[in-house]
Amino acid sequence: MIMEARYVEPLGIIVKRENLTIPKARTLADALAEGSIQFAAFLECHIHEDSEIVIFEIEVEVPQLVKNAINSRERIAVVFKKPDNSIPEVLALRADFPKVPHLNLRDSEFPRSLCLYEEQYRDLKRRWTAPRFVERIRQWFALTAKGKLHQDDQPLEPILLGSCGNILLPHDLLNKDDKDLPDQIFLTATDKSCAFFIAHRNQPTVITSLSISASIHRCPPKQHGIIHSRPKSLSELAEILKGGDFSLLDDLRKRLKHWFNNDLIDKKNLKSSFVLIILCPKTRAERTTTESTDIWAFAVDDTLKEVGIKIGLWETQPQSGDLGLLVPTDTTKCGEDIQIDPLNPCFELTRKLAANLNGFPETEELSITAIGAGALGSQVVMNLARTGFGRWILIDNDRLMPHNLARHALNAWHLGLPKSLTLSYEANQICRDQNLFRAIPVDIFCPEKNKSDVDKALTGSNIILDMSASVTVARHITLNIESSARRVSLFLTPTGNDLVLLAENSDRSIRLDALEMQYYRAIIEEDRLKGHFAPPEGRRRYGQSCRDITSTLPQHFVALHAAIGGRTFREVCQTDIAHIKIWRADEKGNVNFIDVGISPVICHQVNDWIICADEKLISKLSRLRLDKLPNETGGVLLGSFDLERQIIYIVDTIPSPQDSQEWPTLYIRGSQGLKRKVDNVAQQTDGMLEYIGEWHSHPNNTDTKPSGDDVQVFSWLTERMDLDGLPALMMIVGQNNRVSCFAGKIDRSERLLPITE
Repeated sequence: MIMEARYVEPLGIIVKRENLTIPKARTLADALAEGSIQFAAFLECHIHEDSEIVIFEIEVEVPQLVKNAINSRERIAVVFKKPDNSIPEVLALRADFPKVPHLNLRDSEFPRSLCLYEEQYRDLKRRWTAPRFVERIRQWFALTAKGKLHQDDQPLEPILLGSCGNILLPHDLLNKDDKDLPDQIFLTATDKSCAFFIAHRNQPTVITSLSISASIHRCPPKQHGIIHSRPKSLSELAEILKGGDFSLLDDLRKRLKHWFNNDLIDKKNLKSSFVLIILCPKTRAERTTTESTDIWAFAVDDTLKEVGIKIGLWETQPQSGDLGLLVPTDTTKCGEDIQIDPLNPCFELTRKLAANLNGFPETEELSITAIGAGALGSQVVMNLARTGFGRWILIDNDRLMPHNLARHALNAWHLGLPKSLTLSYEANQICRDQNLFRAIPVDIFCPEKNKSDVDKALTGSNIILDMSASVTVARHITLNIESSARRVSLFLTPTGNDLVLLAENSDRSIRLDALEMQYYRAIIEEDRLKGHFAPPEGRRRYGQSCRDITSTLPQHFVALHAAIGGRTFREVCQTDIAHIKIWRADEKGNVNFIDVGISPVICHQVNDWIICADEKLISKLSRLRLDKLPNETGGVLLGSFDLERQIIYIVDTIPSPQDSQEWPTLYIRGSQGLKRKVDNVAQQTDGMLEYIGEWHSHPNNTDTKPSGDDVQVFSWLTERMDLDGLPALMMIVGQNNRVSCFAGKIDRSERLLPITE
């Protein structure tokens, strides 16, 4: 015998559907009544206060073996409200409708409210139609009947939903077992009108906002998604949590008594607000293994003093007004009149979560020493801090000045303070589980008493990142610091339009200074980099000193390139190869990327000088030689001197001028147009490349030893370069990529650069 279903009586009075005034309610009622929605039958309409209710029955596809007790016909009430700013509530009117996942929390358990969508209503409104809405309801019932609405691999549903505010908890609260779990934490709320509480393990010494005491309790495991009636009082909450030997009221009485006896409550605390925090382990089904833990939090309307009175723990002494413990405790008082409101708990951001939220499955344990915490550096650091990337030491002795605020990640609260210190502090506030940032506020060249800390940082790092925009700093960390750390340089050009990243390979066989030279060559070869080193339109004075001048540099370019630079730096750290990468942005926001090919580096000691070149240059010289055979040819060499370290960088050549004299056994370089071309290279590279010497070729079947004429030319070259205090430099290119190089002096002994055949 099939028993007839019993239904919960809907609220309100019955009305004709013509009396409905809410558009969605009228649309649904008309569509049902006219039979235009399949598998659904209109019953009646109600009006209750400012709500309009449409009641109908649906046919449900129910399998022979049901997981949950869903009938083939279910009665539904859809509640529409004015204004249309929340999803219409869908109520299952059957009086014995089962407890199943994906039901909404309500003040009363029946009728049960269906949770149909994950999206917010404002995102659903533009696609809402009555037929789609009814079909969604039918799908909910069909999947619930099969037990497939909540998939096995889907995270467990919260046991208790709904909140009147938020509470921010320590990141590691769930990592503690019962022995280590704090029984008391302290909360602050910045605004009485905004229920957002922030937890502190210790009572704040200076409180500029509301102070609230919170008590933490752990209850027995509960099955997920089965509580759908919101507890409105402490006694109702205690009844929900009751299980095994656990009693929330007994636990709370014991806790408050301990605080009272051990002077953990003062008069100020007694008058403060009170919050209950419950750790509730969750299971997928009854008596199964705990899979995760919910945290519930409830704001209690009464003060801590009133809570103790209403659960029979203490009472006020009539004469003194002081509190006195009741012996025995009055267990007849169960907090029936203590109203509670649920809060939404959230946790501090952790490093792992930050990485995951940015799409990175793992955190990176790279140790990075960054030099330079200016406009670009500060924004790159903060961007990477938000991804939980790396462990950082920041080195910069500059202090934050007012003009820095136009482009810096820091704000006016930090004026006058060392950039590196305040930047590391702010970066550490993002991921609260680990201090990933440390600062050494010194000049990298003059660390003085911090020298041992700086040396330890540089030698102990995996990466040394230069963001100082200083060639001097880049050369120093590349050539003067003994460390196996890979060097990377990230900087903006003067206008801020272009971003440059130079990265050594992991074994440092291609050093940063050599990459710098190949980068300069790319500037003079690549048409897309025209104007790369163009000066900014103007400079601004920010103080009285003659040096108090800063360049104009648009913040939008700094922010754009900081985003690109931070992302690319992270990507480069995952590779072992060297990189030269350039991004050029225009005022419309378009960004062009130029990936510069890198040539193997050749370094060779010649007399007192280190000659640094690369295979691309040697190949170019050999090609020019072949093009002019059987005659000799040549040209000038472009490059750079590092006189402090006695390094000569040979980067490029300007081929033989048109007025040169080229014979099979003699070459005399001309000069037509040469000065203009050399000056143009210097202008394009901001003076970083200049004339450094001469080269010429020898014919086939001869070696690259200097001839008598070559010695005379070198003597002339020496006299010319001596005028500027520079060494003479000559290269002789022969057959099969054989090259001799002479620097400072020539003694007819062959100096060969080791070139791959």
